[in-house]
Amino acid sequence: MSAHFDESFTPTGSNKQQVHWTVFEDTTKLQESSFLVIDWVKLMVKQIPDEITVKRMQRLVLSWENGEDRILHGAPHLIMAHSQANLPSAPSDCVIALTYMELYAFSKGLGTCWAGYLTSAANTYAPLTKALGLPAGHKCFGAVMLGYPQYGYFRIPNRNAPLVTWR
Repeated sequence: MSAHFDESFTPTGSNKQQVHWTVFEDTTKLQESSFLVIDWVKLMVKQIPDEITVKRMQRLVLSWENGEDRILHGAPHLIMAHSQANLPSAPSDCVIALTYMELYAFSKGLGTCWAGYLTSAANTYAPLTKALGLPAGHKCFGAVMLGYPQYGYFRIPNRNAPLVTWR
């Protein structure tokens, strides 16, 4: 990502500017992170009562065992936004900052995709928390895969009508 993206200009609650960034460029580290997320998924399958979620997670594990990474999809980079867990505006500050970063990346011809499984596991699975280098007291509030897209898309996927109430 070009040095022209200056995350300090993204809005934050009360102008706190306490979004921290970790950029992963080492594909070996990313593969290790995917492996740890799969370990987390295996543990979660035993605790989740919802059958549909269990089946979806079991498919993730099966894909991994068949050599397909459905966690980070072989992305060359990962950008994680984190902050002190006890700050009230931290979740929204990090999501806003990552969204601004996504828009900037698209303008530079880069593709992005949110790493939802990694984000969930990062905050509940100690081996992954350690591997990601999250500082004590910090929580991952979002992570985005980043790279040059293999395919170009000329439109976004179909969307449902917006859920708007006018008063």
